[in-house]
Amino acid sequence: MAESTLISIAFFLICVLFIMLLIAFTRLIKMQKMLTDVSPKDLYPFLEELRELVIESERIADKLEDEITKKEEILEDIASLAEEKLRRLETISDTLPDNPAAALLAAISNTPPSAAAAPQTAPLPAGQLSIRDRISDLIAIGMTDTQIASELGVSTTEVQIVRRLEQ
Repeated sequence: MAESTLISIAFFLICVLFIMLLIAFTRLIKMQKMLTDVSPKDLYPFLEELRELVIESERIADKLEDEITKKEEILEDIASLAEEKLRRLETISDTLPDNPAAALLAAISNTPPSAAAAPQTAPLPAGQLSIRDRISDLIAIGMTDTQIASELGVSTTEVQIVRRLEQ
């Protein structure tokens, strides 16, 4: 009889385990239905939030585009002013005499340029070139503006001015 008791206990435990599996399976199916059953009403808040985000991004894109356009206009104005000043500098340098300091002193003192005092700057020692001549030589070698500026310790604008004067 001991064997029949063990078999009946085992059968009872197997039935309980089967019932627990059925309960777990039904809960799993119910949870899956809750997750997969999405109605359009549930999606409306998400759609509204996405719509607001799209409108906000379009507004920001328009602002950025306007700011970029303004910056482009400013850069174009600066470039045209720089070109105008370079042209003016070229015309002034073409009309200046060989010794502008002496001509300026002569104009101030109402004396002819030949009688004016020598400029205050010291003459270059023999064998040394002026910055403009050194820039011209480095341009002729084929160095870039930034390389010339870093080697001579001047700004790239000065190098560009000399480059344009030589053209």
